[in-house]
Amino acid sequence: MFLAAYADESYDLPLGVYILTASLVYLTEAEAIRDALYALQSGPHKVHWYKSAERRRADLAKVVQKASFMHNVVIGRGRALKPERARRKCLEALLVELDAMKIDSILLESRQERNNLLDRQIVSACRRKGLVSQHLHVSFAPGTATPLLWIPDVVCGAVLAAERGNPAYLEIIGDAVHSIEIEVR
Repeated sequence: MFLAAYADESYDLPLGVYILTASLVYLTEAEAIRDALYALQSGPHKVHWYKSAERRRADLAKVVQKASFMHNVVIGRGRALKPERARRKCLEALLVELDAMKIDSILLESRQERNNLLDRQIVSACRRKGLVSQHLHVSFAPGTATPLLWIPDVVCGAVLAAERGNPAYLEIIGDAVHSIEIEVR
């Protein structure tokens, strides 16, 4: 079965944590997952962990838990964390992991065009260094483009909640979360 990765970020600068998650989705299951996520949508806006109430967060975690995919999470830690440097380090580590798994496609939630350009430069640098192969296709889309981008948002939120001392949401998602930690200086 063909897998695609959908990625998003979250961070807490005072805590010194930057989280980048890629949720791996079997494309044969994508439509059912989209439908389950659309059912949780209120209004025209995307589902967003940060803006969701506590009860709703548990519902989001349950939807993510029911789907049969895994989540690769890179947690960057450092004192006086700078978001773009942390993102570069986490994205490099994530790309290496996805490439080793033979993932062909990763869709990152787009940010400002300037920041997307920085991400493209990281991808190019990883290719030049031989860290990732040429077959890994990286693209960008706004969070409203597909609910599949909401999945890594939920996972990032659950991981960040655990980092802040509340592991309940991460426990709901379960063993599908594979995380690595890196130091960001």
